[in-house]
Amino acid sequence: MAIEQTVATLAPGERIDRLARRIYGDETTGGVEALLAANPGLADYGGELPGGLALSVPNITAESIRETIRPWE
Repeated sequence: MAIEQTVATLAPGERIDRLARRIYGDETTGGVEALLAANPGLADYGGELPGGLALSVPNITAESIRETIRPWE
């Protein structure tokens, strides 16, 4: 999984599914999983991410999508 960019600042209370939608255009096509895989420990923050968090944002491809994780389930 290649790193495309780094998101330098997140708004306080940003949710990973909404971040995936903003970056990838859809939160259901592997973006959440890609962000979790590229940023170990990201899930430890729970439902809302802290403001100012820097994240690695990978390119996603059909091969990189394994299983859909829905944070609200």
